[in-house]
Amino acid sequence: MNSTRNKHGIFCLTILLVFGSLIIYAEAQSGLDLDLESRRVPWSQLSFHAKNLWVEVSTEIQLRHLPASELNAVLPASPKGDPVKPLTSQVNEITIDTIIDPRFRSPVKIYNRIWFNPTDASTLGRIRLRRGEDDFKKMYRFTRQGVFRLQIEPKDRKEAALPPENWTHKNNNFYTYDPARLGCTVITERSLPIYILSASDLSMIGSEVSLCAFGKRQLHHVKLRMEGKYRLKVEYLRKSRGKTVRIAREIEALKISLSAEPMESDLDEVENFSFMGLHRDITVYIDPAEFIPILVTGIISGVGKVELNLRESRLKN
Repeated sequence: MNSTRNKHGIFCLTILLVFGSLIIYAEAQSGLDLDLESRRVPWSQLSFHAKNLWVEVSTEIQLRHLPASELNAVLPASPKGDPVKPLTSQVNEITIDTIIDPRFRSPVKIYNRIWFNPTDASTLGRIRLRRGEDDFKKMYRFTRQGVFRLQIEPKDRKEAALPPENWTHKNNNFYTYDPARLGCTVITERSLPIYILSASDLSMIGSEVSLCAFGKRQLHHVKLRMEGKYRLKVEYLRKSRGKTVRIAREIEALKISLSAEPMESDLDEVENFSFMGLHRDITVYIDPAEFIPILVTGIISGVGKVELNLRESRLKN
């Protein structure tokens, strides 16, 4: 009898240990405290293009390192909050230059410049410039208690034709949040999943990374989830060490879904999430051999489904 009870006890303990390890693994994959490996990121530049009956979209992304000491010269000082600080003497800078050309409207150019710590994607600041429609320049400083935004706009159409340095309508806001209460160890930025997907390992089906990402005025809970493998054809130019090679082949890409839910804020109206101009049903396909995003799909409000195909990549030297 004792032998039977011992065997039963050992079996139950084994089951508990197995489930415990699975829970720990799941928490490690979906935790809000990222541990990224920047050396996994092979690219320094990505160019995407999409075109359908209603719109043409071109996006160019560049990634580089720069001394952290240069940040104070480009970022606004926040009147309150403790600014997020660089973790090392070097920070990452990513620029995203997008042109959206609708069929029956004037083209819109959107330029984003974001500074962040490479090991956890914690964001230090951002500059966002929009020209062509609803012109503005917005400068953000990320702090531990919220995000400060300085906004500059033209006061009229005549001023809109001038460079942003000549615009005279200015205002500022501070968007408050409590990271500890929201369960956010790190605050990142809504565009940075393009970097995070290359710097993290989501190769196992069901793997998931959760992020607290700041959009325009509030935080969003963003989930990146590996849904499986998807066979697709790729065709793009790869530049490396002064050589250009045309890549044309069929691969089994990792299919990563990106979903977002707005988090608690002081806003009267919840804002829509956006990633690379896409608003919902967002999916990113990754080449598992090179950790490069090769296709981004999703829906643009008022336009419909858009497929951003990789046209050119430039690898780090």
